[in-house]
Amino acid sequence: MRSVIAAGLFMFSLSLPAAAFSASPTTAEPPRIVGVRVGLGDQYKVGLWTQVEVTLRGGSEPVIGKTAVLVSDSDGVPTRVSEAALRTLEPGSETKVRLLTRFGRVDGDLAVEFQGDRGTLARRTFTASSHADAGHFLRGMESQKLLLAVGPTSFDIGDMDKIRRIDPGLRHVLARLDDVEQLPLRWNAYEGVDAVFLFTSQPGFYDRLAGDEARQRALEQWVRMGGRLILCVGARGREVLSGQAPLLRFVKGRFEKMATLRQTDALENYCGSSTARLGNGNTLSTLRVPKLTAVQGVVEAQEGDLPLVVRTAWGFGQVVFLAADLDQPPLSRWSDRGLLVARLLDVPAPRSDEEDEKTAIMHFGYDDLAGQLRSALEQFEGMAVVSFSLVAGLIALYILLIGPGDYFFLRKVVRRMAWTWLTFPLLVVLASVGAYYLVPYLKGDRCRVNQADLVDVDVSSGLVRGTTWANIFSPRLKTFHFALEPRLPDGRRPSEAQVSLSWLGLPGGGLGGMNPRTVGVSQWTQPYDFSPDLDKMSGVPIQVGATKSLTARWFASAALLPQGDLTDSGGILSGNIANPFDFPLEQCMLAYGNSAYELGTVGPKDSAQIDAMSKRSELRTLLTGRKVVLSQSDTYRTESTPYDQSSADIAYVLRMMMFYDAAGGRRYTGLLNEYQGFVDLDSLLKTDRAILVAQAPPEAKSPREGARLVDGGQTLEQPSDRHVTLYRFVFPVKKAAQESNP
Repeated sequence: MRSVIAAGLFMFSLSLPAAAFSASPTTAEPPRIVGVRVGLGDQYKVGLWTQVEVTLRGGSEPVIGKTAVLVSDSDGVPTRVSEAALRTLEPGSETKVRLLTRFGRVDGDLAVEFQGDRGTLARRTFTASSHADAGHFLRGMESQKLLLAVGPTSFDIGDMDKIRRIDPGLRHVLARLDDVEQLPLRWNAYEGVDAVFLFTSQPGFYDRLAGDEARQRALEQWVRMGGRLILCVGARGREVLSGQAPLLRFVKGRFEKMATLRQTDALENYCGSSTARLGNGNTLSTLRVPKLTAVQGVVEAQEGDLPLVVRTAWGFGQVVFLAADLDQPPLSRWSDRGLLVARLLDVPAPRSDEEDEKTAIMHFGYDDLAGQLRSALEQFEGMAVVSFSLVAGLIALYILLIGPGDYFFLRKVVRRMAWTWLTFPLLVVLASVGAYYLVPYLKGDRCRVNQADLVDVDVSSGLVRGTTWANIFSPRLKTFHFALEPRLPDGRRPSEAQVSLSWLGLPGGGLGGMNPRTVGVSQWTQPYDFSPDLDKMSGVPIQVGATKSLTARWFASAALLPQGDLTDSGGILSGNIANPFDFPLEQCMLAYGNSAYELGTVGPKDSAQIDAMSKRSELRTLLTGRKVVLSQSDTYRTESTPYDQSSADIAYVLRMMMFYDAAGGRRYTGLLNEYQGFVDLDSLLKTDRAILVAQAPPEAKSPREGARLVDGGQTLEQPSDRHVTLYRFVFPVKKAAQESNP
């Protein structure tokens, strides 16, 4: 009996661990990061704000946390952008999170984290590739132009780039969005997009956009900040342009009726088509187009009283209205549709008079004007420039001392080779101490800031757009907390300015570029953080004797604006411009059409008169110094002063960025202007707008501050630092006929 009881107790004891294990709670399944979509239509540009859509899947229980994306900047330092608020992931459900980030390398990786109160709950790294799938996203673009087609359409850009003879590496890339819910919620998500096409041929496609004010406002703000929108409205014109249709906000005109276009001479002549008729017979009877009246803007093509192409200024950008379906027959079957697309995009045609122009062929480690501007900002006044030969010489001397020098000293002088255990570390310490004190001797012992500001003012709407470029030098290892405080032209700080602040990359494959041939290992492993509104950068490290390049864009509204009363009489401007500020506007140049008026200095509270006696020249001639010369063969040809790629004159570089296309573009400068292409407002000169460019005097401390860069709330700039501020004022121009017959 006792043996039976003992056996039972033994079996019971064996069952306890199994029972205890089966009664223990099952390990909770964590949330998962399912995938990402980078850019718009999977396309994006490096060095500019880019949308990242993260798909999360909840685990076995609800969790609360934030999503963050981590990428490296152009210096290889990790950066992090996190959600503004906590979110709850429900078990098994999928959630999409959209954040903006800025890729520093064409082949840069992307890490996604979901952070909870107990640390990192999920993390996954995605790599750039030539294809997009569950673990990869497409490589970033650098110098190509990105076009965005919105709508379920088969539209393509065809042979446009071949027609315009654009280099293969610079050709346009077309991305597609077939759902309006894929449109961004923030305007700077469009920063890498050169133009947006809105196609309206499919019924009801934009209906869901009607109540989505955030997406409408984001697209409109991008246009106002310098974007280009091509709105194609054809057979569904009544639906798109009537009532409270969401796209009606982009049309400055009144819809009257639908019409049938029976002739296409206007479109063919508009784009310079050399082929036969666009259509004939019954084909043209299907081309239904809307008729607009009371149109605001420049009508570039029309059939009788029917406007077909209208280009309208929209803040610092423009809306191009095409009264036809570009993605439907007969235009979709037209062999010269590429010419029409190029004209709508204002892609310059090859010019025969450029053959004799001299282009700069020197190379300075950059291939874009933004790189030249960044290089100019890296040159600090009064700071010695350490040449490569000096660095190489010091390294060679150091190697000689710790190698042959140490050997011969111990062998011939001391005669005790064992002392190398003392002399070798002593030489290393002395070299380190010398380098530590050499940096402040050559570079100074205080933080230095070089800064350039371009402040644009649209007089019609009161919109102010600011762009800041800055280079910060730190004599010692330090962590910075950057923010930007914008200033209006009258020196006041706007109350509701919206700022986006970030690092500034170097385009190209040179040393430190965003498309490097070789990528080094960064010494920084901890990321610095962008604020959720992207207006602050916290924990940015700068190494001893190193620099960091920053850029920012902001916009606000202003009440105190220059007043202009300008009239176009046969292409000649007349009128006046008044300066309302308490500081002079220097080196004033007024651009209109193909002309430039040199106005000199307009004093405080003073005005400038423009008339037939004003100093006037061709804009391109003024920018390039072009002149006609007689060659040895007794023929006349044009010559221009070569553009100086090595110039460190900030104002000189900025003026070329502002009027890049007017000066001849890459053919004249030898450089691209893609990275910061929004600076060029040449296209506004084709929309009944005149642009006044002026420079603030350097001694006017308060007005010259287009923006103030601060670190932890303290101003970084010192009075001896270089700070250049340029202003551009965009004025509407009346036509003489409109003035006499309003």
